Amino acid sequence: MSAATDVRALRGGFIGLLARELAPTEGRAQAVLRIATACSLTVAIAMVFRIPLPTYMAYIVFLCSKDESSATVTTGIGALLAATLAIVLSLGLSQIDTAEPALRLPAMAVVTFVAMYSVRTFALGPVTYLAGFVLVMIQTLVDDIPNTEAFTRLASWLWVVVMVPIATTIVLNLLFGPASRVIVTRTMRRLLAELEIGLAAGISKEDLARWRELAMPLLTKLGGAASQGQTHPGISASTVERLLEALTILEVLPVALDGHTGLRLAKIVHASRDALDAPPGASVQSTDLTLDSTSEPPPIVALQHALVRLYESLHRVEPSPQAAAPAAHKRLFAPDAFSNPVHWQFALKTTLAVMVVYITYTLLAWPSLRTSIVTCFFVALGSLGETVHKLTLRISGAIIGGLIAGICIVWVLPHMTDIGQLCALIAVVSAGAGWIATSSERLSYAGMQIAFAFFLGVLQDYAPATDLSAMRDRVLGILLGNVVMTAVFSVLWPESARTRLRTSLQEALLAIGALLQSPTITAPSRVRVQQALVQSEHYREISNFELQMLPDPVPGARDESVLKDIRRIAGEAFVATSDALVHAPDSEPRIFNARLAAEQLRSEIQHVATTTP
Repeated sequence: MSAATDVRALRGGFIGLLARELAPTEGRAQAVLRIATACSLTVAIAMVFRIPLPTYMAYIVFLCSKDESSATVTTGIGALLAATLAIVLSLGLSQIDTAEPALRLPAMAVVTFVAMYSVRTFALGPVTYLAGFVLVMIQTLVDDIPNTEAFTRLASWLWVVVMVPIATTIVLNLLFGPASRVIVTRTMRRLLAELEIGLAAGISKEDLARWRELAMPLLTKLGGAASQGQTHPGISASTVERLLEALTILEVLPVALDGHTGLRLAKIVHASRDALDAPPGASVQSTDLTLDSTSEPPPIVALQHALVRLYESLHRVEPSPQAAAPAAHKRLFAPDAFSNPVHWQFALKTTLAVMVVYITYTLLAWPSLRTSIVTCFFVALGSLGETVHKLTLRISGAIIGGLIAGICIVWVLPHMTDIGQLCALIAVVSAGAGWIATSSERLSYAGMQIAFAFFLGVLQDYAPATDLSAMRDRVLGILLGNVVMTAVFSVLWPESARTRLRTSLQEALLAIGALLQSPTITAPSRVRVQQALVQSEHYREISNFELQMLPDPVPGARDESVLKDIRRIAGEAFVATSDALVHAPDSEPRIFNARLAAEQLRSEIQHVATTTP
């Protein structure tokens, strides 16, 4: 009976996840339309000018498309620089190792190791990573190319293969893509709307974790923009900090608030929404948000204060906005780049997996399995849980995309007669895959793999695809890469997501302790607490994908219990250090004794810290 209950709970959780991730949101349809249009234009250009590798040209659109125009331009330019570097290096290596596998194999291994090591330790890691990937893929083509002249010609064409989709995507996003301030405003509007409903109807702990996850990137964007002298009209970093403070205080309150209290708090959030939606420069009608907290418990008083401050920041009546802190000096290498063995272990594991799949399909004389190398590069992540999570999405997407491609090859492509019809088909499937790809990282990679597997099957040549074996081989290559990556990452230096979860929990405890020790300087410690909570939630979800593959003497339920305790303690610490209570008149007996609460919380923190594995 319990097993059946677990199955129903798992099924309900999965359906709920799909419903949340695939629900329409503001701006999502426009993003999907840009992706579908860019894919169609790229395929049309590839077919008209007979550019090789149209499959990868269409897929590059998905890789470069981001939620805002500036991020898309930055990603595209970085990818083009990486491809240029890789092509130049490959032409140089071709003078040495083209005819000598004894040199080419070690060169591929070294390039893979350097690319994977730099992506974790080097400031320009994404560029060196992409350059390494392209360089290794070019080296794998040597076996299939008859002479050096043909290899040089193909390598030169690769720059066009990369440049066309990047240029198309950048132009479309510059014309129709949203700016960063639009994304920030949309996300804040969505958070405030859901918070208003939750205060009136009830808020679950899962809602609080999800809202924190959405709000934290806004703080990073606004902080980076402020350090560069840029501002977002109506929204500042302090606005997001106040929202995060309110979400953390809600951790200590019941799921459903008292009807009158919930409606009063929802009224403050509604006023904040009105202030956010007001046009720049327009006068916003003042709202009476006087706090009547004579009989309210301290958490309600602290929550009211945080929401009123949120409203004031949006209403542009903050008394003295602080100047933006200077941007932190960026390091060229990570602080532990050469001292932490985890970095070289990660690079070595990925290198081993790449070489195993390359040698396997070469010995089998099965070059169509080359997609296994792509799999090894793109699913390599820090912990085993993250890797298995991405493998799961990649396999699911490859199977779905392969089935769609097979259906189109058998029943749709035989009736197509021109490029326009092909582009229409590409646009329809790209829109469906793009809708999934624009969800959160819990599901987005599956959408990218649906598109990739579909392009692999349909865009085989410049004529309608008729060969199902090519699509079969490429999907098998993806499965081969998944199997090898899982085996390598679970046997050699397995890095559990639970280990990272416990590190994040300890960081949260340290930040809470710092917050209580300096209640007058709370902003940095509050941000540290919230960052640690978001990371802990992420690793808690990822650890579920490890599927008992790692020996773990501590049950996962204990991690869940400790995380709940720390969320509650964080909320109590935010209440104890709230300005509404710390700076309140001592003569009022209703005021929360922050000093006594801080002492009690310090004792509880030490107790939880001793039980944290």
